[in-house]
Amino acid sequence: MSLLLRGFMVARMLRAVTDCGAADAVPSDGAVAIEVLAGICGVQPRPLLRILRCLAAQDIFSVGPDGTVGHTGRSRLLRQDAADGLHYAARYWTVPGIWGAWGALDAALAGAVPHEAAWGKPRYAFMREHPEEARLFDALMANFPDRRHAAIAAAYDFSGARLIADIGGGMGATLREILGRHPAPTGVVMDREDVVRAISPDALLDGRIRVQGGSFFEAVPAGADIYLLVCVLQNWTDQDCLRILRTIRASTPPGTRLLIGETVLEPDPTRGRLDDYIMDVQMMAIFGEARIRTRDEFAELLNQSGFALERILPTEAAGSVVESLPR
Repeated sequence: MSLLLRGFMVARMLRAVTDCGAADAVPSDGAVAIEVLAGICGVQPRPLLRILRCLAAQDIFSVGPDGTVGHTGRSRLLRQDAADGLHYAARYWTVPGIWGAWGALDAALAGAVPHEAAWGKPRYAFMREHPEEARLFDALMANFPDRRHAAIAAAYDFSGARLIADIGGGMGATLREILGRHPAPTGVVMDREDVVRAISPDALLDGRIRVQGGSFFEAVPAGADIYLLVCVLQNWTDQDCLRILRTIRASTPPGTRLLIGETVLEPDPTRGRLDDYIMDVQMMAIFGEARIRTRDEFAELLNQSGFALERILPTEAAGSVVESLPR
């Protein structure tokens, strides 16, 4: 319990060493002197050593009595080239915007939004003014350690699709996984203008993916036979979710499918996953009434917006695929 009370300190140390590139600079199967490591990272050796010793006490890096630094299984996860790694997670979860919102968490108990209490503006407005946080968020979503994009692509049969529209699709990671498995469909990623501008041309699969900037509160690409919402609704209040879903419903003739890729919260915490409840509070800290939703909450939102929940498919990751059809 004592360590849990100081867990924020560990998270902040992990960000510090990941931001400066220490995990990438330590040889994967060797060791490096602290002075050399600090020089590569452009930081002072003594403070870096003190942080690394604390992490090494938790089996994150190894630090010898002479100050040589090596990797452990845990610290290798912080490398950018680690399969299913935690590099972007370590850097994102304690960025200033998130850090400040959690510091104001008590505001939620009084009915306010912690992020707005800390920064005076909603999260997306903050990210527009701090593009470094926005791009880091995009990188985290594209490289989430549970491989959720591949898990969604594997859980559902997309082989009969012609055009797949990924709404709020970020950098297009889910769509690339799907199209990589199925040669017939093409896709369109829709997100904010600043997001789609950051997508590399190399990520568009030789023209099989196109991008469209805009607001999913106003309009979505027409003509798709499958619409995807991956980790989108969890960021919005019920009223905002209804606006998003109704905008999509206006573009979905009979036979079109809406697939929501999100965690479905287990109401009983003795049966659910700790990560899911942490993420639910994260949504509260950042967005207020936004949340991780239960099956019944998804069914109600879909019903009110003109869809009918068909089934919920589990995936190999934390999330599920919530399939619905227009009513």
